[in-house]
Amino acid sequence: MSNVVMLICSAATGALELARENGLAVPEAAVVEVPCSGRVDETTILRTLRQGARAVLVVGCLAGNCRFRTGNHEAHRNVDEAKSILEQIGLSPDRVEMVEIASVQYVRLVEAMRSMEERAERLGPIDLLEGDA
Repeated sequence: MSNVVMLICSAATGALELARENGLAVPEAAVVEVPCSGRVDETTILRTLRQGARAVLVVGCLAGNCRFRTGNHEAHRNVDEAKSILEQIGLSPDRVEMVEIASVQYVRLVEAMRSMEERAERLGPIDLLEGDA
């Protein structure tokens, strides 16, 4: 598994495509397209980390632009809950972040990906149980 898993709203995937089309060096990340960032709950985030990701980046639409109306608000709430749980179990909440972008904000998306890649490298792998590799 990649160090960073990006859970990206299908409406924001255009930014990833534009970044590649414009020749930007897109950081390596496992990209998982979701119908809406609001569908990414804290269980999904924590499971992704448990399965080997060092960091999770949730990408949603700009506030007020969600086609499902409240998806990005739900996503923020779920990301905050995942961060709280991580803190409670002794892991850095910095392993999870959410960014809101428009599909034309490809530079901002790449910057967020680079930031999460650097964080993941700094934080290292997660060892939750004795014997984890």
